[in-house]
Amino acid sequence: MPDTTTQLGLSKLLSQVAEYKASALHLSVGNPPILRVDEKLLPIESEGIMTPDRIEKIALSFLNADQKAELEAEKEIVFTYSFEERARFKVSIFYQKGYLSVSLRYIPTVVPTLHELGLPSIVERFTQLKKGLVLVTGPFGSGKTTTLASLVDAINQSRSEYIISIERPIEYLFTNNKSIVEQREVGRDTQSIQKALFNIPQEDMNVVMISEMETPEIMELVFTVVESGRLVFSSMNTDSAYKTIERIINSFPDQKHEQIRLQLADALEGVISQRLLPRVGGGKVAAAEILVPTPAVKAIMKEGSIYQLNTILQTSREEGMISLDRALADLVKAGEVLMEDALAHAVDKNGLKMMIRI
Repeated sequence: MPDTTTQLGLSKLLSQVAEYKASALHLSVGNPPILRVDEKLLPIESEGIMTPDRIEKIALSFLNADQKAELEAEKEIVFTYSFEERARFKVSIFYQKGYLSVSLRYIPTVVPTLHELGLPSIVERFTQLKKGLVLVTGPFGSGKTTTLASLVDAINQSRSEYIISIERPIEYLFTNNKSIVEQREVGRDTQSIQKALFNIPQEDMNVVMISEMETPEIMELVFTVVESGRLVFSSMNTDSAYKTIERIINSFPDQKHEQIRLQLADALEGVISQRLLPRVGGGKVAAAEILVPTPAVKAIMKEGSIYQLNTILQTSREEGMISLDRALADLVKAGEVLMEDALAHAVDKNGLKMMIRI
């Protein structure tokens, strides 16, 4: 059991996360505790410098015997932690320069709606699908997990389906509404994403959410699940719709590229590639590039001419598509985002400036 001093110190730190409305707390040797507030790092100088002994006591206070063994063997561990039934955190404990470090990311207790996230209305159409693959992409910290949860919960609130999520780790917790939602955590409820996916084509479920579609093995199993008539939501760490499709195809040997292009073109129903930017007045706002696989997009994918996708994105707004730069320009024009913050994420900075002037 952790000592009382450690528990009180941890409780104080986590309470400050709530007080400052921070999205994360970072603890590392030689630095004071650091909060991330509206994308800026805020040291809590009053807490003093973190020592190796203090961080080790905090880190080990989170872990049971099995988790301590995993940390010792793997040198890192990721899991979720509930703080006094008031807040949940995604916790990463790892070694750096021989010392333990702890990083906690706040998980809201309520799944936000797609409207609250500020995503384009076309995204709601993805929740009305009966089958297909919808991908949420973006760099680390872009809100992919939140958008995935919002997509799943929109179905949960609106229609009767059997939904299963396969997550590493489970972050948002769903409450059954019109649907049944079962959540499986890799390492606790299943050995791997691949193992959990393998039997789904023979099981009675309608919607599948996978925290990340990261390997060729998972990608092939996802195609099989979609071909069996299911709707699949997943994420990838890619920063545009074009790079998402390129990454999937190039994950396979050259001799399989044609087959993968055909499978992907048939399966894909949408790509949401997003960023989180500081909102004027505080908080964050999402800028989302949206790719809708129209017949023209599917033809390009099957032919292998995916370099043409960026042009289609820029010229097909009436079909629900939007480029990242257009999404950024709209946010600046609406007074939601400062020009300098939009330019930091722009694909074509000069093009973005022209869009804003028009």
